[in-house]
Amino acid sequence: MVDSPQLLAARERLSLAETQYRSEEGLLHLEEGLALLEEVMTGDSSADRTVAQNLVATYSNRIYACVRKLVDTDRGLPEPDLEHLFRVVLAFDHRGFGLPAGARSTKIDLARRLIDRYYEGHSPAEKRTALERLAKISAEPD
Repeated sequence: MVDSPQLLAARERLSLAETQYRSEEGLLHLEEGLALLEEVMTGDSSADRTVAQNLVATYSNRIYACVRKLVDTDRGLPEPDLEHLFRVVLAFDHRGFGLPAGARSTKIDLARRLIDRYYEGHSPAEKRTALERLAKISAEPD
């Protein structure tokens, strides 16, 4: 079976997003690829919908794994990089796609690291309050 033009374009954009996820251009490719897949999923072809769902699952797993590995291994990521990575993982949320296992913990870890950066120089009580809010949000069911 030959992929539709939308699926081919989505594959191309998602491939670029995977290799360039740390750049603004990579995020743009991700958003464009996901938008194309969203269109395919509302189309008439069940075969195309299945391929689109598989592509979302594949690329969400891959990109989340890259982000998770980076967050786990580089404790010195600067605030702009953490903010960008958070936008990358949120790109999947905005479309309502199913997320890979561990997606929630990845987002919570990113938020915790951002709180650490945002609250540098603030009182320990302010930082503690922010972390308590995050803990409360984290405890809520999906």
